[in-house]
Parts: sequence; C-alpha cells; structure tokens
Amino acid sequence: MAEVLEHDFEAIYETKPEPGPPVDPPDPPRTIYAHVVARTEPRRPIVPASVRSRDQRRVLYSWAVRYGLHTAVYHATRTPKYAAKVVLWAPVGAGRIIARTAGWVFDAENWRVRQQAADRGDADTYLRLVAASDRHVRARLAAVAAILAAITVTTALVVWLAPVWVQVAIAVATVLALARVGRPADRPILDRVTQAEQYRKLTAELVRRALMSCGIAAIKDPSQLVFPTEIHRDGPGHRAIVDLPYGVEAAEVIERRGRLASALRLPLDQVWPETHPGHTGRLAIWVGDQPASAMRQPPWPLLKAGQVDLFAPFPFATDPRLRPVNAAMMYRNWLFGGVPGSGKTFALRLLVLAASLDPRAEIRGYELKGTGDYDVLEPVLTEYGSGADDDTVEGAYRMLADLRQECGRRAERVKHFARAGRAPENKTTPELASLDGSGLHPLVAFMDECQELFGHEDYGKAAGRLAEQVIKLGRAYGVILLLGTQRPDAKSLPTGITANVNTRFCLAVMDQLANDMILGTSAYKNGYRATKFEPGRDAGWGWAVGLGKPAPMRSFYVDGQAAARIVERAVALRGGPVDQPVERVRVQARNLLDDVRAVWIEGEDALWSELIVPRLIQLDPEAYGDLTVETFGARMRAAGVATVSLHRKLDGKGYTRAGVRLEALNSGIQARRQITNR
Repeated sequence: MAEVLEHDFEAIYETKPEPGPPVDPPDPPRTIYAHVVARTEPRRPIVPASVRSRDQRRVLYSWAVRYGLHTAVYHATRTPKYAAKVVLWAPVGAGRIIARTAGWVFDAENWRVRQQAADRGDADTYLRLVAASDRHVRARLAAVAAILAAITVTTALVVWLAPVWVQVAIAVATVLALARVGRPADRPILDRVTQAEQYRKLTAELVRRALMSCGIAAIKDPSQLVFPTEIHRDGPGHRAIVDLPYGVEAAEVIERRGRLASALRLPLDQVWPETHPGHTGRLAIWVGDQPASAMRQPPWPLLKAGQVDLFAPFPFATDPRLRPVNAAMMYRNWLFGGVPGSGKTFALRLLVLAASLDPRAEIRGYELKGTGDYDVLEPVLTEYGSGADDDTVEGAYRMLADLRQECGRRAERVKHFARAGRAPENKTTPELASLDGSGLHPLVAFMDECQELFGHEDYGKAAGRLAEQVIKLGRAYGVILLLGTQRPDAKSLPTGITANVNTRFCLAVMDQLANDMILGTSAYKNGYRATKFEPGRDAGWGWAVGLGKPAPMRSFYVDGQAAARIVERAVALRGGPVDQPVERVRVQARNLLDDVRAVWIEGEDALWSELIVPRLIQLDPEAYGDLTVETFGARMRAAGVATVSLHRKLDGKGYTRAGVRLEALNSGIQARRQITNR
C-alpha cells in the first residue's frame, strides 16, 4: 500500500460566519405621538365627492326623477294585472294566517313530541307535556282574544271616526298584506322594471381575474395584487385602487385597456383605468354603471349665465365620471385633431365661445373649410374668414404675419411695464390686460382646418414658421393660438408646431401616427389611444394632454342655437358688436414694409422713424392711428427690418435719431416676397 501523505488531504475548517450589519432601520417607538405622526395618509371625506359636486348632484337627482317617473308609469299601466293577482292571493293569505295562528294557539308544534312519549309508553313524560301544553294554550288563547278585541275596537273606531280615504287606505293595505302572504315565493305580484344589469359590481376577485387576463408576464400570482383601500362607490360607478406587483407600472395595464374590458365582460367605454397618485405601480380602475356613450352629459355651466376670465380656469369638458374638467387658455396654445364627425370643430368653438365671454378679449379667426361653423361668432370677431379658396387662405396667412408683428409690439410694452415694476414675470398679467391703453388685452386667434394653410403650395412653409414663432413668443404676451385639423400628418402639422404647443386634444383618429402627431411621441404606446373612439357615437370624446396628467374627457356640447344665445350675452358684455368683417380684414391685410416703401421720400438713403410715422398715419389712419415711434420700431423688427441710429445735421447741429435705411428696407421686402413665393 502506498504511503499516504498528510499534505494530500484537503483541510476544511468550520468557522461561524460573522453577522452583518442590520439592513432595515429599527422601528420607531410606539408612542401616541409617533402613531399620530405616522398617520399621514389622506382621510376619506365624510361626504362623498359625488354629493359635494353640484354637477354630479344634478346628474344624480335627474336620474332619480327619471327612474321614479318611469317606474310609476310602468306599474300604473299594469294595475289591472296586479289587482287580479291581489284578488287571487289575498284569500290564500288570510287562510294561511288563520291556520298558522290556530297551530300556534293549540301548540301544534309540540304535538309530535307528545305523540312520541305516548308511543314509548312513557306516561310520566306524556302527562308533563300535556300539562305544559294546556298552560300554553290557555295563555295563548287569552293573548289572541285580547288582540282580537283590540282589532275589533280599532276597526269600529276607524269606521265610526276616520275619514273615508283613511278607511280605504287601511283596507287596501290589509288586502295587499294578505296577498303578499298568500302568493308563492317564486311568483311576485309586481313585475320587474329593469332588465338584466349591464353593470358588474367590482369585487376583488373580479379585478384580480381581469388583471391576470391582461397578458402581463409579471402578473402571475393573484396574491401580489393588493388593494390599499376598499373598492368604493365613486360617482356613477365603482372604483378599485390596486397596487400592482413589484416592477409593473400602471401604464402597462392602461395600454391593455381593451383586454381589461374583455376580462370584465363590459364595453370598452365603460372601463377606465388610470394611474393613481403614490407610485407608478398604483392603478385605479373606474367602471361606470353604463357605457360612457349612454351616459347623459350635463349642460355647459356657462350656457345660460356667467362670465369668463381667461386668466382663470373655466369648464371645458367632463371626465368619464361626469365630473367637470377645467381648461385654461392664458399662457397656452391649443391643438385639436380628429377625423370628420369626431366633434373637433365643436370642441374648438367651445373655447372661442368661452373667450367671447371675456369682454377684454380680442378674437380673430379663420375657418378654412367653408362650412360656416363659426359664422354665429361673427358679431364678436375683429377678423374672420370662412372658405376654402386661395383668398381666404391668404387672409389666414396674413393674420399669422400680423400676430407675429403683434408679439414684437407687445414685447416692448411688457418690457416697459416690467421696468415700472408692473410685470414681475415679464409677461402679461390680469391687471395689465384690464388696463385701458396697455395694448396687452388677451388676443385669441383660431384657425380650423389649418392643414389647408400649412399644406398650401405658396404659403405653407412660411405660415408654419410664423405659427411656430407666435406659439413660442405669444404665450407670455397674451396671444393665444388655437389650431384644429382633421388631417394630422407631417405636411399638415409642421414639426415646429407640434413640438411647442403645450395643450392638445385628440379626438377620434384612425391610426397610431395621427394619434402621436396630436398627443406627442409614444402617447399611443403609453395607452393614450384616441383610436378607440368611434366618430359620431363618441363625438366630443378625446384624450387631453396639458391639463394635468393625460386623461380622457368629453367636451361640452353646444349646438348652433345655444351658441347664438351665448354670443348675444357676449355682445351685451362688450357693449355691442364689433365692426363688419370686410372692413376688419382690409385693415389687417396691410403690410408694414410695403407701406413704408410707399411713403418713402425718393432721393433719401435713410429716414428717421419720426418722419415715417406721420406719413403712415396719413396713409391709413385706421390702421396706423395709434402708431408711435416706439411701436413702429418694434413692428419693423418683427417684420425683419431693424431700426438703427441715424445721425443728421440740421442748422449746423448734429442729431441722432432711430430710423430705417433704404437698403435694409428693400432687402426686407425682397426676402418677404421670396418666402411667400416658395
């Protein structure tokens, strides 16, 4: 045998591992103060939100009245049928009451016990049972006699003293009670008013099963789905809040809304998942009592009364729970998109109607389809065009050019007030907007079917650049641009517009590309899918971005007649209608550079602004009546020609004033014509 060396063996030394440091902090002491401080979660309201909201109270009361009237009429038409059932089952009920009373009085329930004692020959037990039964019968006979005597006396008093209607009511109630006792358990006297329920009450088991069916790989174990609060009533439906498994975001369920609705066996527009505050894995599922398309939307709160302050939010839409959603216009620009029949024009027109209820607001706009959807607003519009012809498209282009110049003019005014300490954030304030002569009143410009301009062969590219500049600059100066299109693509919506508009409302569209053109890149992937809405049936429904977290909502519906009444109120607030549209378009169509060239004194290579301004006023007092040297310089810079310092000698003395060089003016005119002709 070979010699075994000691060093050939592997040595294993068993040592006790050193414990590591604690990874969890120690629990705080359980004192009363610590317990109170730890309870930081919000408390549930004493009065539900659906009752505190005036609009939801109105919906609830309206539903209750409609349901009550329907139920009353439904049963009233079946009164003969119910009367026949009552006549049939009332005698049966009387017989049952007599039989049950007799059995109780004569202790029939213990007869079988006494009979068993007799069968066994147990005389002692039998006699004790008989004696106890006799005592029961005597006591019960006395009780029944007293009750019958009381009933007899009461009946006599009713017949003798009570009015006839009271006697009839008591008799009818007695007969109905007898019929209720006499009818079979499976044959009710009254017919069922409602049909099978479309609404399935949310339960934890139902929600877990639905989420397991969404096809998310990480949701495997139902026990990982935790409900931090109980499922509760929320408006016209129920709401469940679920903490998803670790690593699963609520957006993953939202983008599978169709699967979730299928798992709940409900229509798509009855199931509304959304993220819930707390963490990205907390999901809120709201299920309505009925589909959103079948729910009756409340009227616009500003339909009959009220005034709008564009610096404050105002009602624009309702969410799936019929709660009002407020919108804002100041410091914002809006983009609406949707196929024909989606309600895009009505949603955009609603904002224009709201702007008309602010007496300070100046409103301009063009409708490039030619259907006259905005004709009702003409009395409050300072510029308006409707049509699909080239002249109307050119007018819309010139409106954008004028808005660009207006942004430059307002920039100078805001700087002036900022130096005076009246514009602390270097932007228009409510006080400045209300100040007479400030020139900083809200200016709302809308353009529906804007694809007709941005896709125009001659004006499209230049109009896109102008709109982008207005969107970037105007929001701080009270210039608000509202755009609507039924063809959201790269040609109809330049990238500079879609990248800078901060509020978007996408109604029904056909594909993912159109959806993301309106709402932004990856909106479709994140579950914000306006492709789920059906034109016509879901008119007014859309996804909104820029009014808080993205959410579905339905804009308030205001038809033409209601819009006309609102415009009448707006005209009264403004003290009368504005000038005729033809005159307004002519004033807005003037081009500053061309007019400066027209009043230029030949032979001069440069002119001071203080010499040009009076000539412009003389050329067109209506267009240039309020022009000053300062505003002239701002408008020239906005038009692409900056004023410069010019030195001149008069009577041997040198003077320096702001002015324009002829060479720069001609270059600016030539550049504008090249842009227009592209």
